[in-house]
Amino acid sequence: MKINTKDLSLKEMIEKEWIITNGLGGYSSSTIIGMNTRKYHGLLVAPLTPPARRFVILSKIDESIEIDNKKYDLYSNMCKNYISEGYKYLEEFEKEYIPIFSYKVKNVEIKKLICMDYGKNTVCILYKITNHGTKAKLTLTPIINYRDFHTMTTNHEFNIKQKTDDTKVKVEVDNNSDTPIYMYASEGNYIEYYNNTFKNMYYLEEEKRGFFPEEDLSVPRKL
Repeated sequence: MKINTKDLSLKEMIEKEWIITNGLGGYSSSTIIGMNTRKYHGLLVAPLTPPARRFVILSKIDESIEIDNKKYDLYSNMCKNYISEGYKYLEEFEKEYIPIFSYKVKNVEIKKLICMDYGKNTVCILYKITNHGTKAKLTLTPIINYRDFHTMTTNHEFNIKQKTDDTKVKVEVDNNSDTPIYMYASEGNYIEYYNNTFKNMYYLEEEKRGFFPEEDLSVPRKL
């Protein structure tokens, strides 16, 4: 399945969703522009005692690319009175086995592929950048949570502990040391954040279902 996103309105794009699974009861899911519209969306929703206790761990990753010293945001998020417009750079969404997002900014092409490691609570995100000789820098910002996928972290103050070992990061959320989060990057440098919270992410589909639609998430670092 291929979708030319340039032919769709924002409303049409956020109504189209995708999902992949890991065989344990976990999954990765969102809309075709990467904007989460449900509390059940997340790049890593992991069963802590498979197949039960599904927890939203990695909500999403916000990407920005710097071209000739100008930054362009590729991500799309919704708040009550604001929508970030990274979807305008999305040219195509494709899914046969895994979701593939194709962005273009000026003459730089960015392809993002998402897959899950079968039988493991692991999500892999691969970026392929074709810059045609143009100087470009990609920045990735993981947005995490640590909650049952039926609940919401509203007005929540996260307690984040982090330990970096070269390209690997260990993150403990709210003193859950028995089930830490591990992030690994093949290259790049980590910049650690403290007390950085994404406030009031808005889930349109939850409001439609009659539920409170906003929650807080943690932004522990960027790469």
